[in-house]
Parts: sequence; structure tokens; C-alpha cells
Amino acid sequence: MRRLPICYATVLYDFLEHRKIISIKSLHGSAQLLLDVTGGVTQIVERMHRTIAREVNPLNRLRDIAGAPPEERRGRTYQVIQSTTSMLQHGLHQSLDKFSTEEEPLHSPQSVKVAAALNGVCGDHLEASNNPLAITMHFYNSHGEKVLPGSEKVGAMIPNASPRIVVLVHGLCLSHEYWKGHNEGNLGTELQRAHGFTPLYLNYNTGRHISCNGKELSKQLQALVEAWPIEVEELTLIGHSMGGLVIRSACWYGTELGQSWTGLLKNALYLGSPHHGAALAKAGNLLTFVMKKFRYASPFALGEHTSAGIKDLRHGNLLDDDWEGIDQDDFHPDYRKPVPLREGTRHYFIAATIGNNVSDFKSMMVGDLLVRLDSAKGQHSDDLRKLSIRPEDCRVFAKLNHLDLLDNKVVHDQILEWLV
Repeated sequence: MRRLPICYATVLYDFLEHRKIISIKSLHGSAQLLLDVTGGVTQIVERMHRTIAREVNPLNRLRDIAGAPPEERRGRTYQVIQSTTSMLQHGLHQSLDKFSTEEEPLHSPQSVKVAAALNGVCGDHLEASNNPLAITMHFYNSHGEKVLPGSEKVGAMIPNASPRIVVLVHGLCLSHEYWKGHNEGNLGTELQRAHGFTPLYLNYNTGRHISCNGKELSKQLQALVEAWPIEVEELTLIGHSMGGLVIRSACWYGTELGQSWTGLLKNALYLGSPHHGAALAKAGNLLTFVMKKFRYASPFALGEHTSAGIKDLRHGNLLDDDWEGIDQDDFHPDYRKPVPLREGTRHYFIAATIGNNVSDFKSMMVGDLLVRLDSAKGQHSDDLRKLSIRPEDCRVFAKLNHLDLLDNKVVHDQILEWLV
């Protein structure tokens, strides 16, 4: 199990600080994560201590070369700390597991957002360790209520259901709450009012592999259209940032499995999605790779502790084949399998740049601060990876950053124009 470094304690503190109600489930998950952080810090300190000891005492170096068992190389103090941590984790599970299945109380939008950030940075670890704080994929309606496709209550949860469905998929470290907007308005309700769509908002664990979320989204979309109270005529998917990659992954797996929802998919929109990777993820990977080459810096290469979802953003991985059997902390070439846009669906791309002119050098290189323009527009030097789109289906907006794409009026107006 991956140990977590102390930096994740800050996100956890924010999570607890913004909770209106501390349920047993939240207490269980928070305590479990704190113990994981303790184990991670102990591991870092131990690695640094052992590195220094090897330099001071040549006999320690000989023991490492001779292949002494890890338990012999580990100091007695560190063994005690890790053993104590493991005992506490076991006791925690025994004490609180039976209470963690309780229904979660309603939380403030702020606490939901902080929980989403926590899942973004270490969501794969939360899932693998069965931590109650791990977010499970769900649809939400405009009132913030969960919509369960397999339930008989779907009709009651979706009053006045339309044959036109739009599903909005958020990006890394975000949640469905971000679509509600804090400046210009709610894109989902605007589409409902202007064009008769029924909006649903997806919430999911962005720390998981993109391909895992893509496969699950495909499965849930199939269940959704089958349970919809009236016949579905049209499905539209809108993804912001990582959400656009999850949509493309779902389209691939849905098509491969012959699922009927793909035939209903008329439109797919990508808002600032890093189709060929995000610059920040690439820089983080390079820094981690370099730090691991130096003995004293290696224990502090915290990038290797980031989530699988973040690592997928280095190249824009969409499929299991893109990461299985590959050390994602290594500085390796782009091994992705080319995934073309799904035929029979109209694909729209929106990108942004913080510059005043979309065609100047600064705008091309910096983009919206997180995603460069060429990646957001699907451009690539390799024709097999390049996403073929029509000029009229791509817009670039100046003086906007990555998060502005969620709730900016000019962006909303363009989407409304496309989805008539």
C-alpha cells in the first residue's frame, strides 16, 4: 500500500475544517488517512536516515550491497513506529467499519469541494485502502440530489424529464459543485432553459486512472439511458479539463462493448481538455525523475506519491494499455494508443489563453496556465494522434484562464449557439 507524505495532511485539515457535520464515516476516513500520512512521513525520514548512515559508515554500505533483508536494514525505532501505526489502523477498522456504512449527512458546498481536492491528489490511494473518504461516481440533478440509474426512483428524481440529456463532467480536483458557477451562471440550467435539455452533473474520484473512470462512466451512461423515464432521443456530454478525457475514454470503451448509449451521443464538448497532456504534469514528472537520481533528494520526490489521475495527465492517457506495465514516475516517451474521435458524434473544442491575442507566442506556449493551446485543440505532430476537427467546431478565447471556462458568459453563449 502506498504511504502518503505529510503534504496531504494540509488538504485533510481543510476538509475537516469545512465540515458542517462530522459523521462516523468522515471520522473513520480522516483518521485512517492521518495514519497513512504518519506512515509516509516515517518512511521518508527512514530513507534519509539510512542514506546518511551509508555515507558515514562504510559497513552499512556493505550490508546494502550484500543484500541484507529490509527488516535488518531498518532501524528498530522505525520498525516500532510502523508496527504501531499498523496496529492502530487495524483497531480503527475493527472499531468503526460497522458504522461507516451509514448514510452521509448533507455537507456544505465548500466541504464537498475540499473533499474533491483530496480525492484528486490521492484518490487512488483512498480507493485502494477502502477509505470512506473515497468518492464514488454518481450523477446529480439540478437540486444536488443523487440520481441512481439502477433505482426505480429515477423518474421521481428527474421531474419533467426531457428526451434530450446533457451530462456535465468536471475536471481534476473539482466536483459537480463547480458547474453551479460563482460569476455568470449555471451552464446546465442555461441549456435546460434555452434548448430543453435535462442536465445531470457527474461527480467522480479524479485520482483514479482516467481509463477506470471512463469505463465506469460508460457503464453508468448505459444504465442511465435504460432507466430514463421516457425514450432518450439525444445525449450530449460536456467535459472540463480531465472531464473531456474521461468522456473520450468512455466513448472508446462504450463503442468497443457495443453499448447503445454511444448511438445516442450526438454532441461531445471539451473545455480546456489536455488531449495530449498538461504542461504542469509534464514538469512535475521531470522534477520527480531528476530528484530520484540524487540520493539525498530522492526521499523528497513527492511527485511519485501523486495520484494515478494526475500522472495520466502527463500525456493524456485514455486507456488501460497506456499505463499498464509502465512506471509512470519514469521519464518515458508517449506510449499512448491513438484514440480517434468517435464517428457519428459532433465534437466541439473550446480552449483559452491568458494572453490578449490568441495567436501570439505567449498565448501558444502558456495557454490557459494549465493546458497549452495545441493540447486543448487536439493538435499533434503525429497524424495518428492528431484529432481531426472542423475549424467551425473549435473556439479559442483570449483573456481567460482554465477555471474561467466553467462559468464565463462568452463560453456559455458559444455552447448555446452550438447546441441548438
